[in-house]
Amino acid sequence: MLGCIKAQNTNTSRILCAILTGLLLTACSGTPSPKTSTIGVVNYVPVLEPVLAGFKARMAELGYVEGKNITYIYHGVLDPDPQVIEREVKRLLDQKVDLFLTLGTRPALVAKKALAGTTIPVVFAPVINPVGEGIVENLSRPGGNATGVQDGDTLPKALEWLHKIAPQATKVYVLYHPRDNVAHASIKPLRAIAPSLGVELVLDEVYNPGEAIAAIESLPKDAAIFVVPTPSLEPLSALIEVAVQHGIAVGASNHSYLSSMQAGAVVTYAGSFPAIGQQAARLADQIVKGTKPADLPVETAERFLHINLQTATAIGLDIPDELLRQADRVMR
Repeated sequence: MLGCIKAQNTNTSRILCAILTGLLLTACSGTPSPKTSTIGVVNYVPVLEPVLAGFKARMAELGYVEGKNITYIYHGVLDPDPQVIEREVKRLLDQKVDLFLTLGTRPALVAKKALAGTTIPVVFAPVINPVGEGIVENLSRPGGNATGVQDGDTLPKALEWLHKIAPQATKVYVLYHPRDNVAHASIKPLRAIAPSLGVELVLDEVYNPGEAIAAIESLPKDAAIFVVPTPSLEPLSALIEVAVQHGIAVGASNHSYLSSMQAGAVVTYAGSFPAIGQQAARLADQIVKGTKPADLPVETAERFLHINLQTATAIGLDIPDELLRQADRVMR
């Protein structure tokens, strides 16, 4: 009987010892570090930098602290050369990023191709026509490993607003570099709406900023210019300044070109780049938490109408109050 009691006490001691050892090991090792997500960022247009700023700000609000549970790898604005973008995507792949944030159409296309056959997700912000460019299958069910934010439907409306504000301009000139696919994607919806507005869309291929400036200086003052994304001619703000100096009205679907000085576009109708970045962050958050990009519908950027009254005054353009009252922002 005493032998049985001694055996039971021995077994109990062993169990208690094992439990205490486990607790001590856990205490020594500490709490496991939370998983850190690494996001690779690819950008080829300087004016899209605010998208990244908005993305980071919203991710921080969602609990992603840079250097603690999230890491961003961003090597700055790239040359618009497709080969340069391809090398950057491969470079980020070699650095084992968990998710790609692509700013603009070309990086989204390159990333989609490079990541084919992998499960690495892509969030694009923004893209003009993600379905037409072949980045997603459709907007509600993207398929594949990419989703993001589109803003292409702002282009026709932006041209319409330019026509309302500068009705005397029966010809609207579009200057673009022919190698920029994003420019071609932007021009397509403009071609569709121009006849219904009663304006002639004049497409002018230029190969460098010098050619673009020469073309602007040769335009009549009753002409207008509509700015489309064309990274090979950046900075486009310099071209807009030349146009304003020659008394030419400029419209765009990009608020970055609405300068607070008397040298910006007279009207812009577009989404807010920081807000687009915040939309992309909400999508990225869902992906990091396990939702597949294929199941996340592509979002559409919210649009805003901005009018630069300083520029209008500088070029002698009178804008009726009824149009000014429709603007979300008037720069006076």
